[in-house]
Amino acid sequence: MTAIFLVDSATDHKQATADRGRLEGVLRESGYSLVPLDAQLRARVTALVDGADGAQLERLTAAATSEKDDLDERFWGPSPDSTTATRAVFEDLSDQFAQRRQVAADAISRDEAAELLGVSAQSITARLTSGKLVGIKVGREWRLPAWQFDPDDATGVLPDLDALQDVFPGGAVSLSRWMSQSRPEFDGRTAREQMVRYGSAAVLDFARTLTATGW
Repeated sequence: MTAIFLVDSATDHKQATADRGRLEGVLRESGYSLVPLDAQLRARVTALVDGADGAQLERLTAAATSEKDDLDERFWGPSPDSTTATRAVFEDLSDQFAQRRQVAADAISRDEAAELLGVSAQSITARLTSGKLVGIKVGREWRLPAWQFDPDDATGVLPDLDALQDVFPGGAVSLSRWMSQSRPEFDGRTAREQMVRYGSAAVLDFARTLTATGW
């Protein structure tokens, strides 16, 4: 029998974080993981679309683009009008661009990175191109988030940045935010702190899990 759980908001956020960490730890030991519902739905929809023939795709397209959703408003409430939906999309994009600007503002230039590592600016560009450094373009200039640099490492940067970028399900902006957030999977440490203290293995493994669950 499948168990169904209700997720509710927590009033004690510190306790909720600790409880979540313990729960995820038990699940990992048992070979399970928490998978966002939207990721499950996305995987099912993708499989449905991939396996559909021409006629089925036409029906799916018609259903997806139809203005009539046939949802019972007694349960779901009224559908948002086009203005509200468009505004929601714009606000989401605005938030993403604001995050990008913040990451860029806290980053260093290509020349500054070259000075830190004692290499040429061209070498920094080559490392950015190969994924051995993380950067975002602002106009024609590269900006490199500071979290990836580690003066205690012989190379001056965190290990396996190319592997991390390969498995992380997002770009440099979302990766920069994720690396700086405390994670229960790392006993409250950030992913950066985990890499500095214990190497990259656990961080890479968890990043692969994020990819597999459609983070």
